[in-house]
Order: sequence, then C-alpha cells, then structure tokens
Amino acid sequence: MKKRNRLLALALACVMSLGLLAGCGPKEPANSNTSQPGTSGSQPGTTTPPATPPAGPQDLVMGTGSSGGTYYALGAAMANAMNNRLADAQINISAQVSGASVENINLINIGEMDLGIAMNNVAADAHAGTGAFTAPVTNVKAIGVVYNEVYQIVANAKTGAKNVEDLKGLKIAIGPAGSGTLGLSQKIFAAAGIDPDKDIQPQSDGFGDAAAKMQDGHIDAACNVLAVPASSIQEMTTSMDLAYINISDDILATIQADAPYFTRKVIPAGTYNGQAEDCNTITCKAVLYCSAALDDETVYQITKAFYETGDEVAAAHATGKEIQLEGCLDGVTTPIHPGAAKYFTEQGITVPDNG
Repeated sequence: MKKRNRLLALALACVMSLGLLAGCGPKEPANSNTSQPGTSGSQPGTTTPPATPPAGPQDLVMGTGSSGGTYYALGAAMANAMNNRLADAQINISAQVSGASVENINLINIGEMDLGIAMNNVAADAHAGTGAFTAPVTNVKAIGVVYNEVYQIVANAKTGAKNVEDLKGLKIAIGPAGSGTLGLSQKIFAAAGIDPDKDIQPQSDGFGDAAAKMQDGHIDAACNVLAVPASSIQEMTTSMDLAYINISDDILATIQADAPYFTRKVIPAGTYNGQAEDCNTITCKAVLYCSAALDDETVYQITKAFYETGDEVAAAHATGKEIQLEGCLDGVTTPIHPGAAKYFTEQGITVPDNG
C-alpha cells in the first residue's frame, strides 16, 4: 500500500511539473492578428507581410505632433470622426502626441504605432533611406493626403527681418526634434547659405512652446510647418507685432532640385493680424501613413472612414475642409497600402504603381 501511494504521489508530481513547464512556455496572444503598438515584430528596413483580418476589436495608435501644432489638434479631430464610423468594424483609433513626421515614420516602422501623419518629403527620405534615415524604411505605407503643409517663418518685428538671409545671428526655434519642420528648416537655411549650427542660435521648441517664448522675448523667430492660418501664430499676434519672412525664388529652386514636391505658396496679406503684405513661402503635403502589417480590410475601412468624414473633422478643426478625394494622392511618391488602393479604385481614382 505504501509503495502504491508513493507511486501515485510520484505520478501526480510529474503531471504537476509538466503543467508548470507548459505554463512557462510562450503564449499565443488572445488576438494575435490585432495590430497593437510594439507587437508587430518588424525591424527597421524590413517588410512585414499584411496580416489576416483580426477576429476581435482593434485598438490602434495614430501619431500626430507636438501640442500647439496642426498635427496634434487635427489628429484628435480625425480620430474622433473616424471612430464614429469605425465602431461597427470594431476599430478604435487613439491620437497620440509625438515628435511629428520623422518620429511618426520611425515608430510605425518598428511597430510602436499603427498610423501617423507625416510630410511627404519626410516619407520620401524614409523610403530612400536618406536625410534623417540611415536605411530605407519598408514597413510604412501611404494612405492618402490630409492637407497642404505650409512652411511659415515669423520673427519679432523688432528684428527688422524680411527674408531668410536676414535671420543670421538670431535665436530661432527651427522645429522640434524628429519633426519635418526641423528637416525643412535645415534645407532652407542651407539653401540660403546659413549654417544653423554657426550662423544662428537654433532652438528645438515645439510650436506651442515657441509661441510662448516669442511672446516672452526669449527667442527672436520661429519656424513652423502648419496649416494656414496657424493657431500658434495667431496667438502671437495678440500680444506682439510679427514679421512674416519671405523665401526667395533662388532658395526654392535650390530645394526643388532635389525635392520637386515643394512648390510656391503665397500667404495673402491680412491672413494674420498686422500682416500688411503677401508672404512668399513654400508648401508640400501632409499625408496619413500606416503600418504595412495592417491587413487590407482594416486599412480599407480606415481609408473609407477618413475620406468620408472630412466635414465632421472640419467642424472641429478648419483644416478638415482640405480632406478631399480630389487630389488625395497628389505628391504621394511612396508605396500606397493595398487596402487604401482598393477604396480609391472603387471611387474611380487611378492609383499609381509605386511599389
């Protein structure tokens, strides 16, 4: 009897040990096809095949920009409007503050974000592995154009500055780290023969912080890539006189030699309080991008919701009026997600074969 009891005890111990070992092994996620930040497993420069449609709810993260910038406020309005349409598809999008274009592309690429807004020139650099990117980014696909980006430099009127060349020696917020504004500022200063590290005192403040520092007299000028009119610039005009800095044809031509998607933009006089003359600047496109790992049906539903809620977005943010199917792929030189392409094809829009 004692021997039998010992054998039973030994058998029970073996069963328990096997159970413990099984519990220590890798576990399959409850919804392994759901794209969650940080779970795609992709590495920089690699391509993750699109997943199959998930069986359950999806909580997706969309990168926007810094507080005070267009991306931040517009992104929140976009997420709210899309979520109203995506409830039946069990898709929820959360807008998240970020360093804007460069950071959004990088975070999508490594699986820390699912969606993000970025300037098309930044995405072009990412796809080619140039500029702020040390290797080609292949895990990011385009959905479509959000609005026209406008590069705007404003300076304290007391500086007397009118053109980019007049900014030498000044303390200037040239754009937050990881933003498209910073990259474009560097291009513009270089085209004007200005070394940002030697000829000016560069600051990396976000748009909201730059506006506050301008009003407090801590900086002399601020560079912004924002919609027109920009709330952060409007805020400055309530307490100070601004100079609206012109970008010459020569600077634009130098930039266009490598980046033809930048074009001339004139901000009409009177757009901002105290703006007595037209301001000659440049523009590109803000585009919504997504992870290549998102399945086609999910991206199809997101694209449909995005382009069919422009009026709802515009009710919360004026830039929403630019969310239109007309021109939705203008300036998009990077690969378009097949799910987005499916929606555009249904709408009679020709989708370029760009990989």
